[in-house]
Amino acid sequence: MRCLIVIVMVLVTVQPSRADVSKLSKEALLISPRQPAPGRLKVCCGYPLSENLGFALRFYWLAMEHRYHNDFDEVDIYTRDGFFLGTYPERFVQALRMEGSGLLADGRIINYAGRCDYGVGTCFEQLDPNTHPFGRGAGRRPLIPFKTVAVDPQLIPIGEPIYIPEFDGLLMPDGTIHDGCVRADDTGGSIKQRKMDFFVVSYENFRFLLAELWGVIWITPHIETPRCEYLRQS
Repeated sequence: MRCLIVIVMVLVTVQPSRADVSKLSKEALLISPRQPAPGRLKVCCGYPLSENLGFALRFYWLAMEHRYHNDFDEVDIYTRDGFFLGTYPERFVQALRMEGSGLLADGRIINYAGRCDYGVGTCFEQLDPNTHPFGRGAGRRPLIPFKTVAVDPQLIPIGEPIYIPEFDGLLMPDGTIHDGCVRADDTGGSIKQRKMDFFVVSYENFRFLLAELWGVIWITPHIETPRCEYLRQS
C-alpha cells in the first residue's frame, strides 16, 4: 500500500531525462512491441471506464537505497514477526513506506508488509527475486515494469487487462514502443475512484516518460479489450 504521488504540472518546458534501464537489463525484461492495429471494429478497444480523459494519471517506482547514501539519520526496520531486517537511512525508509517496494544497495528487494509494533511502526519483508524481481502488488502479484497499474479495486478488478489509448505508440525508456495494454496488479491507500498509478521502476524513467507524454496527466482506460487479452492470467 502506498500514498498517492502527486504530480504538479507547471507551464515550463520539461527537460529531457536519461532513462534508467539498468535493472531492466539485469532482469532481461522487455516490453511487448506495439500490437497490429485491429482496424475500426467497435470491439477493438473495449469499453471506456469514464468520459474522455476521465482518469487522473500518476506514477510510482521503487525506492532505492543508493539515492540516500549521504543521509546519516538511520532507523531500524523489522519483519512482522519481529526479525531485524537492517538499519537504513530514514529518508529511504520514508520513501519505501510511500512506494511500497524498494531496492537495497546490496540488490535485495523488500516490500511493505503492513503496520506493526516494531521499529518505525511499519514492517517489511524480503522478496524472492525469482518471483518478485521488481516488488509485490496486490494479492502477491509481481509488479511488471510499464505494465502494472495500481487501481481502486472497487472500480477495477485486480488482474483486469486495461487498454490506455494515450499509451499506445508511446516510446518507452528501453527503446520499445508501448501497445497501450496494462494490467491492474496493485492498489494504494490513496488511490480512490478515477485515479491510476503507472509503475515505471525508477524516478529517471518517470522523468523520461513525463517528457514523452508532453504533459498528459489524464487518461481514458478501457476494459474488455481484445487486443489486451494476452495480459489476462488464468
